[in-house]
Amino acid sequence: MGRFWKWAGSGAIAAVLGIASFTARAADEVSFTFDWIYNGTHAGYYVARDKGYYRDAGIDVTLSRGSGSGDTVKRIAAGIAMFGVADTSVVVAARGNEDIPVRIIAMAYGKSPLGVIYLAESGIKKPKDLEGKTIGRTASGSSVTMFPPFLAVNGIDRATIKETVADANTLLPLLLSRRVDAVLGQTVNIGRYKALGEKQGLTALGMNYADYGLEAYGNAIIANQKTIESHPDLVRRFVLASMKGLAYAIVNPEEAIATLKKAVPEVNAEAAMEEIVALRDIVLTDEVKKNGVGYASQQRMAATIAMVSKALKVKRTLTVADVFDPRFLPGTPVMPPK
Repeated sequence: MGRFWKWAGSGAIAAVLGIASFTARAADEVSFTFDWIYNGTHAGYYVARDKGYYRDAGIDVTLSRGSGSGDTVKRIAAGIAMFGVADTSVVVAARGNEDIPVRIIAMAYGKSPLGVIYLAESGIKKPKDLEGKTIGRTASGSSVTMFPPFLAVNGIDRATIKETVADANTLLPLLLSRRVDAVLGQTVNIGRYKALGEKQGLTALGMNYADYGLEAYGNAIIANQKTIESHPDLVRRFVLASMKGLAYAIVNPEEAIATLKKAVPEVNAEAAMEEIVALRDIVLTDEVKKNGVGYASQQRMAATIAMVSKALKVKRTLTVADVFDPRFLPGTPVMPPK
């Protein structure tokens, strides 16, 4: 993947990479849909916009919230948005069951944050402790999809768990009101649970599926196959600018959250800070520290596809090429600034 480069000013980077010339012509208009409501995990993309990484790449980007990875995959497939953020397991299921024409073009999370957010006061300390408890969850979504295999690999009888299906926006109040003992979601989003829980004397904690038998990649940047084939240069520029923003944000959290807050005032800054701090460990795996932000190996991707396919009983046997197109990763690794 070439030699590493150390961070420099965006103008210098643009010149070295030969993308500054794009600012002299009309920028490509790009729509980018997230996986979920606006939160600290999305700050890097606002950094990329605020610092001009997208602009220097000849891109005029519109950022919008999502309603779950499954919905984002459908929006990308339908051409409603050009790029999106979605969990790898959802992409695998979409490709294997319905042959939905989307592929991963860069890996945002080197480790999956899917899991259980629970209250310490509930007595939960390990997976087996979920038996006899009440779990809040949405009707669908990647954390819900991967819940049964998580239970199976940990020898948990699902029949012993009471499940309350609710709208995503009601999961937090359900947990903090003690009507449920835990909720399913991405543990990287635990910030808002911690912030509001502390005000009520409650302690919110997270349990990742990946730490208990379901190791896999997490959220990824995805695109429609038509976009990949028709606009490969745009895809490449978009990936580079996005990964630069993500790399900068995770080591400059205060600045990143200030940038996010300026663009999305309704975001709770305290919760968003918790989220971006948690995001650093999810993004900066040993693999990424060596190969750069956005990197995914063929071997680990194959293992993720195999694990998800088995757990979800995916209809079609998938290859890595069916799910992941590595051609758009930066030729020189994007490393976080020192």
